[in-house]
Amino acid sequence: MMKIKPNIMKRIIIIFLTSAFTISIVNAQKGINFSHTYAAGGKLLMCVDSGARNVHYNNIFPNQPNTSFNYLPEVNNLSIQINFRKAIDIKQYRYTILVDNKPIIVNKPIDLAQLKKTNAGGDEELFRSTTLGLFSIKDKIVTTLIYSIEKPQDIEKSVFYGKPLPKARIKFFSKLVALDRGFGSLTDLKQRTNFSFSKEDSELTIIKDRSDLDYLYYTSIKDKQTNKIIFRSMAWEYGHYIDSNAYLPHTSIDKNIFKKSGDYEVIIQPLIRWNISSKEREK
Repeated sequence: MMKIKPNIMKRIIIIFLTSAFTISIVNAQKGINFSHTYAAGGKLLMCVDSGARNVHYNNIFPNQPNTSFNYLPEVNNLSIQINFRKAIDIKQYRYTILVDNKPIIVNKPIDLAQLKKTNAGGDEELFRSTTLGLFSIKDKIVTTLIYSIEKPQDIEKSVFYGKPLPKARIKFFSKLVALDRGFGSLTDLKQRTNFSFSKEDSELTIIKDRSDLDYLYYTSIKDKQTNKIIFRSMAWEYGHYIDSNAYLPHTSIDKNIFKKSGDYEVIIQPLIRWNISSKEREK
């Protein structure tokens, strides 16, 4: 039998403190810089404070093609602009805006009188654009939902995140074990635990707590002896594991991933396109 010891506590403390960081560099905020725009997802552009650094914009994740995540740890205020190509029938579009998951604007049509011709941040093509509003984002979450009433199922969602990233937490482990009549599972809630696989056993499952930002995180497993990543999963499955009437996100690892007995680390961290060094993130 193979003994596997996922060393969870130490690595999770390091990684999740990194995940929940707020950048320590202080810059004087000088108001919104409207001459510098960032892609914010779908038809949106944004402008942020002149002094803000580390603007992590337009992150898109597996299985979430219509959701864009903008992580703004240093931003106090932002302006959100929407842009339409000439051929688009703007009268068909509606938008909803939420602040901290509470709606402040619901299914509002675009104000045609406010549209202006722009080049959308340097593009040669002319667009018709307008501002959806100026927002205080420090320690808040602003979410926009854009759709056409002709295709209401195609919603473009953009999240503007001005809070520290929340810590992902492993709720428990489950091992799929062979029984005389099918398969069952055993669970273990310890932060450091031992697993032994028999020939009939098939996989180990990691179950995470559920949140609105599950798509933001990915899972990897590191072999402590070689310091190499032996497994990586960019998406979560739902089903079978339930807590408070909601399915919990989980990922399953084939037992053959673990080539030998030893210590392994389970790491859950944000899948963000960072543009700062790891040392800065660890602050």
